[in-house]
Amino acid sequence: MRRRAVLAAGLAAPALAQSPWPRRPITLIVPAAPGGATDVLGRVMAQSLGTTLGVAVVVENRGGAAGSIATEAAAAANPDGHSIAIGMISTLAVNPHIYPRLRYDPQRDFAPIGLIAQVPMVLLAQKRLAEGGLAGFIARVRAAPDTISYGSAGAGSNVHIGMVAFLDAAGLQMVHVPYRGSGPMTIDLVAGNIDSGMTGTPAALPLIRADRMAALGTTAARRLSQTPDVPAISETLPGFEAMQWYGLVAPARTPPEIVARLHAATNAALADEQVRHRLADEGALPDPRSAEEFRAFIVAELERWGVVARRNNLRPNE
Repeated sequence: MRRRAVLAAGLAAPALAQSPWPRRPITLIVPAAPGGATDVLGRVMAQSLGTTLGVAVVVENRGGAAGSIATEAAAAANPDGHSIAIGMISTLAVNPHIYPRLRYDPQRDFAPIGLIAQVPMVLLAQKRLAEGGLAGFIARVRAAPDTISYGSAGAGSNVHIGMVAFLDAAGLQMVHVPYRGSGPMTIDLVAGNIDSGMTGTPAALPLIRADRMAALGTTAARRLSQTPDVPAISETLPGFEAMQWYGLVAPARTPPEIVARLHAATNAALADEQVRHRLADEGALPDPRSAEEFRAFIVAELERWGVVARRNNLRPNE
């Protein structure tokens, strides 16, 4: 019996030796079209992860349905560590509350790897609505409910949920004009076809610096170093904060030792000065956490945005 056990162990060892990880390029599924902040952040992380893990990390862009299409594909991928995805506020905390036929569960279908960064948003408006700053804007909207418009990148998108949180906190009613992405929304905002809109810091900075739009407030808890003259919305609405956030997830049942290596590689990237500089260029604030802390963060965000979605009766394509 002892000889048989030793023989079995000897046969198993070469099999394990022949199955290192990673064995081939890793696919990083990005739930957005090329060119936007999500894509840029994904490519920065892909490059750094590839260097640390010694294998190419290939970005696969899949847009549509506020990131749901890509996230469904990630949930269904082989859990062997060769497919991972960007998970973010819209896909993991908002979509489950507004898409009734969503084919993934943020808690059941993913193994959290780690949080990457949080990105503040900026509330922009036409200058004619900006006299008196944010307080003046709120007063105008309150005096004329459902007449002043705001654009978004689509129902459930990061910027939509940020705007909904603002309206909820201020007790305001505005006209929602959804677009297929932040780019088209920003173009229409600059053209004067909509009254206001919220967008991530990277897209907002050029408009602010060119004095094209009035910047009424940022969604971070405090003023940003990039825009010290733009107040935080919390200065008018105490306690307000609504951040875009991005992390890495793997399909559920990915071996824990592989998730641990991916987590270590993620935190190594966030400690790298070049990566931090690239993230800063995108207005992103690195926020490394343990995998378990990221899991708890997702649960808390699911609960928070579920309350907002139900209270505002959010639905797709609103």
